[in-house]
Amino acid sequence: FDAEHFFDGYKNNKNYALDCLKQAYDEGARWVVLCDTNGGTLPNEVGEIVSNVCKVIPGKSIGIHAHNDTENAVSNSLTAVLAGARQIQGTINGLGERCGNANLISIIPTLFLKPTFSKKFEINIKRDKLSLLTECSRYLDEILNRKPNRNLAYVGASAFSHKGGLHVSAVKKDPKTYEHIDPKLV
Repeated sequence: FDAEHFFDGYKNNKNYALDCLKQAYDEGARWVVLCDTNGGTLPNEVGEIVSNVCKVIPGKSIGIHAHNDTENAVSNSLTAVLAGARQIQGTINGLGERCGNANLISIIPTLFLKPTFSKKFEINIKRDKLSLLTECSRYLDEILNRKPNRNLAYVGASAFSHKGGLHVSAVKKDPKTYEHIDPKLV
């Protein structure tokens, strides 16, 4: 059950929004997906609201569908997981209506490579596929005849490039000074 405009509805009438979710769940919905349809909800709001929803419906049945209109779709998705959600809806390279959706190419390596997530959760993606993310991202751009976004986290051409003298010098001594992961992982 995709609850369109859920976050706005919750902020407008919490009890009604929760009742709608509970009805869907009680009638057999396997997944209840909380949608930030207009993309205006902020991570602190997502965390609080998802925590409250998980008091009514088990987190194992809660998903998140975030739009990127405030550039928070990835943050909102990760926050929702920390608050109890167990499904993330997103797209490759964040493609989607208006400003896009949560970018799975950023979310997947974060779930695998950041201990906040990797130590707590099992991910239904094979770890050996992680090294194919850059290829996957670029392949979609090729199919769509789009120029790849150099600034994409993890996979963009600029993600691990260094031009400034201080940066280059530091990376030669210890890559961890300006690289939060080993670029070969993605």
